[in-house]
Amino acid sequence: MIALVVSLLAGCSPSGSSEAVTPTARHTVTSIRPAPTPASDYVPAPATAVAPLGRSNAPMPSGETEGPCPYIANADLADAEGDHVYRTSVVTTTNPVGCRFYFYAAPYQAIADILPTTFADATDAYNAMVATAGPSALPVQNLVPGVTAELFQTRFNSGDGDKDWACAFAKGRVMVVVHTQQTNISFNARAIAAAIAVKF
Repeated sequence: MIALVVSLLAGCSPSGSSEAVTPTARHTVTSIRPAPTPASDYVPAPATAVAPLGRSNAPMPSGETEGPCPYIANADLADAEGDHVYRTSVVTTTNPVGCRFYFYAAPYQAIADILPTTFADATDAYNAMVATAGPSALPVQNLVPGVTAELFQTRFNSGDGDKDWACAFAKGRVMVVVHTQQTNISFNARAIAAAIAVKF
């Protein structure tokens, strides 16, 4: 084999060359195909409505702490969602933390929230987004550059049944769900999701 390699290399040399050709060692490169990514076994929690606070000075529900949202200012949320914000909580039961925004007048119902969940990898986060939004979801390409989202209707405000618009998006290992109390238009949920996507 070495003689053949030397012969071939010599044949490629310019005619009349007196340089000696030294055979080189050959290396075999084996391509290793990565193992298939396991399918996500994520099952979304059943959609449930968020109970209103009931009164202006009511304590925050379990799992919520009064405080500003780290992803969006109250004024920007109010502009995007279309309702006045009176109180804001940090939802401590999600990873990373989430936020919930409450209306300024009785019954002080939740008008929007932001609920992120971290997964093992980006594929699981994407699969969780699809599972959460369900088969009737409306896909959104490039919510922001490179980020896919899905719009869907679900339970959020207790008086709306399952008609409240929400937007789920996956960015890296994090899947984020934005709920609103809007029943007639999906734009508000999409606008909030687009405004906060950079934070994840």
